Amino acid sequence: MIRRLVQAHARRGGRPSGQRVLKQIFGTDRRPGSSASVEGFALIDVLVGLAMIGVISALMIVFLGQARTMMRIQKTTEMQMEVDAAARFLETAIGSAEPLPLSQSTPDMVLYLSGTGARIEFNAVQAIGFKSSALREVAVSLGSDLTIVQKIRRGSDAAKSTGGQPVLLIAGVSAVRFEYLDASAKVPSWSASWSAPRRLPAAVRFTISVARDGATYSSTGFARLDLATAGSPAS
Repeated sequence: MIRRLVQAHARRGGRPSGQRVLKQIFGTDRRPGSSASVEGFALIDVLVGLAMIGVISALMIVFLGQARTMMRIQKTTEMQMEVDAAARFLETAIGSAEPLPLSQSTPDMVLYLSGTGARIEFNAVQAIGFKSSALREVAVSLGSDLTIVQKIRRGSDAAKSTGGQPVLLIAGVSAVRFEYLDASAKVPSWSASWSAPRRLPAAVRFTISVARDGATYSSTGFARLDLATAGSPAS
């Protein structure tokens, strides 16, 4: 084929150049290395693109991991705030206990406050609406959840108490412990129960534990009873 091309150029007069012959043979005037160079750059572009995709994927994984961590921290913080709020509510309620007979009192045993490790009952003035309050007999106890019951009281007559419906204070409570400070002894001490007649404990401390989603959240409270040293009213 090359010989025929050379002979054809010779008949037309003129000596064919090697580039012209190659152009006629291969149908192009590109140099042999041009195609390889273009293909080489395309491969580099693909490799760079894959590397960028890998970096972006790694960043996304890190971001999602941090987002999950932040959500878990936020959930833990919110749950702890809920338990702390319940403890602060109990501190305020117990701290306002009044030296008045409970409905369970008898002539021989007048109780102002009755308490065990998982239950406490006392009289206190509680808010019942916007800028209004009333005397209530309050009972806080642990069953399946920590509930509070407020019985309506009128005056100081324990016989006029009427029952109330349990109200959920906080759900998921796994344990609660009340302790009572007896300041009448020479050496004040804490006890797990209180049934002293005509006396309020000087203070009540407690711990609430709540189990949620496999985690346990605890909060402690301390209520000082302002009227513990007040004079005993007539029974």
